[in-house]
Amino acid sequence: MRTRRSGESEGGAGVVVHVSQETPEETDARLRHVLATASLDLDERSWWYEELALVEFQRRVRDDAVAIVRDADRWSQLIPVGPADAPPERFRLWTFHFPVDLDSSGFVGWLATHIKRATGSGVFVVCGQNSGRIYDHWGCPESVADRVLETVRGLAARGEDIGVRTGQRGSLHGLRLRVVSSAEAGDVDTATTFAFEQAGPMTWARYEGGKVRLGFLLGALSGSRLECRYVQMANDGRIDGGHSSCIVGVTPDGRVRLTERFQWDTRRGSGTNVFEETPGPGHQLEVHGQQSSGPRGVAE
Repeated sequence: MRTRRSGESEGGAGVVVHVSQETPEETDARLRHVLATASLDLDERSWWYEELALVEFQRRVRDDAVAIVRDADRWSQLIPVGPADAPPERFRLWTFHFPVDLDSSGFVGWLATHIKRATGSGVFVVCGQNSGRIYDHWGCPESVADRVLETVRGLAARGEDIGVRTGQRGSLHGLRLRVVSSAEAGDVDTATTFAFEQAGPMTWARYEGGKVRLGFLLGALSGSRLECRYVQMANDGRIDGGHSSCIVGVTPDGRVRLTERFQWDTRRGSGTNVFEETPGPGHQLEVHGQQSSGPRGVAE
């Protein structure tokens, strides 16, 4: 999770609501990754909900409100507490901005449940969209804000080091991965396979199949995060390249899964691809000093 200062922005457009089928374990791993990759804006001010009658709206609505909602006969605006205000309840706010095309469906309920279990506090969430990019304003009672934010940061840290959650750490050396889902902006598809090699943190792969005649990626693996650049030739002879940020995890049956967030450098477009290890004998991955016994592919 990257803490972002107010005023920074990132462009792009993405899907507002994703629809997918997955197991509870897959949902948990995906949402930990969402939390780890989302940017977090912290606001140190006190906030409150001020109610307005319908006839008062034009006169009293404030330009520093971050949310304005309406019931049948009343408006409610979420605003900073001012010197003359006497709020019945004070809140602290923080905001998540999500990467474009990352599936964050279920995130609100998942994180709110973790916060409730860890701190006893409820939360409120106001969702919005800025140029196609999704964000959430979160709030909790000011009296428990430090504990709530500590819980959020702890979950984010475990998402960054998803290997602690999944038992997946070590080397990608000798693994063959196949694309299982791909973004519309990408060229890889289910016919594309990657053959990985690794020496220390340096990690590289040759890939081919589907629309891709031949491609190479080169990067560095740190914990469960792979940062890399790629270049490829398509079947029609076009050469393109870009950069990726990937999270290494495992499937419920013990195979390596790579979730890639890519951005083209030579053309417009970005998205998320998912690769999974193809079953096969021959490779064992170091997992915190132990050998993982799940099926492993062999890179030729």
